[in-house]
Amino acid sequence: MRRRRKREDDMGPIGDINVTSLVDIMMALLIIFIIVAPMIEQGIDVTLPTAEPQKIDVSNVVMIAISSNERIYFENQRVTIEDLKQRLESIHASDSAAAVLIKADEEIQYGRVVQVLDAARSAGISRLAMATKPAE
Repeated sequence: MRRRRKREDDMGPIGDINVTSLVDIMMALLIIFIIVAPMIEQGIDVTLPTAEPQKIDVSNVVMIAISSNERIYFENQRVTIEDLKQRLESIHASDSAAAVLIKADEEIQYGRVVQVLDAARSAGISRLAMATKPAE
């Protein structure tokens, strides 16, 4: 029995996909993502004032941000001052040891910060902290 050599015309369509270049591209994208992801800071863009920092206990901390256009954000969600009061009251009802961390832009009027502080106090929250950046 003689074996016949297959010619190109005798071969059927190739059912394989060459994924080598796809894997190379995906590995490059993965490496870029791994390098860039830690550099991205999540949250509201706020320029903090400088002060001597002190360590606080970060358990049970609720973050409130006040942006440069005086918008209030509760846990990265935009809220009104009335909504803020309601949310803080519900948090205080469920956890009386909850603390509030306020991140306010250094360019906003002090009155807006006082409104947020007053909302926290009226909700019964006594543990309040202001976020600052360390003095250079």
